[in-house]
Amino acid sequence: MRIGLVMLGLLTSSVVIGGKYHWEGEVREVQASAYASHQEVLEGEKVEAEKKAENERHRLQVLDRINGLPRDVQPLFREKAAQGKPVRMMIAGSSSTSDEPGAWPDTVKKALTKEYGEELLSVSVHEIGGKTSGQVRKEGLHLPLAKEKPDLLVLEPFLLEDNSHIDMKERLKNLSSILDAFKKENPDIMILLQPSNPIPDAHYYPLEEKKLKEYAKDHHYPYIDHWKAWKDVESQVSKKELPNKEGNEVWASFMVDYFVDKSN
Repeated sequence: MRIGLVMLGLLTSSVVIGGKYHWEGEVREVQASAYASHQEVLEGEKVEAEKKAENERHRLQVLDRINGLPRDVQPLFREKAAQGKPVRMMIAGSSSTSDEPGAWPDTVKKALTKEYGEELLSVSVHEIGGKTSGQVRKEGLHLPLAKEKPDLLVLEPFLLEDNSHIDMKERLKNLSSILDAFKKENPDIMILLQPSNPIPDAHYYPLEEKKLKEYAKDHHYPYIDHWKAWKDVESQVSKKELPNKEGNEVWASFMVDYFVDKSN
């Protein structure tokens, strides 16, 4: 009888002790699991905080780069950056705005893409060579470009091609028609105008350039006045050469300086 009671006591003790260890083990497992989950949450929060901090640093870097642009175009770039889209910039014009490698538009495209990155800026170059503004308008050569709906148009409006062919009043009408086509496709488009390259010993041509500048001012289009940079090479550039190597370098340098604030 005693032996039975002793055995029962031992069995009961074993069950109690075993149950205690089993319970403690389960508690430890639960605690370990809870700790691991807590650590995962903390790690996740840390990663998320780092991600937010990196995004903020990147946002500030983007805004800092935008501050290097001309004041006139900064709002457009900020708006597109907020949407996570690049500004689609189109450089277009006559044979003076050549789409050949090494010409000033190609140099400008590469320089601006390097400076601002493809996330901020996408640049295309379109040459409508050997045509007057009247031919461009009548033949609708500008319409496919307008269909691309650029956000920013830098147009050299055939000033030199028109020289001695079309009077200035008619040219400006052609220009208005061309620009209206772009604005019809994209009412929010921003337009910058610039003259063709200068030529030596011209009499009427500088007067025509002045009229174009006045037109830009009257219609509130920013005017890129690159002629002031041509003094040292103007005598080397003929109408036939449209600009030469030195002229391309001068024009490209001026345009890059215009779009990139070196002091920023």
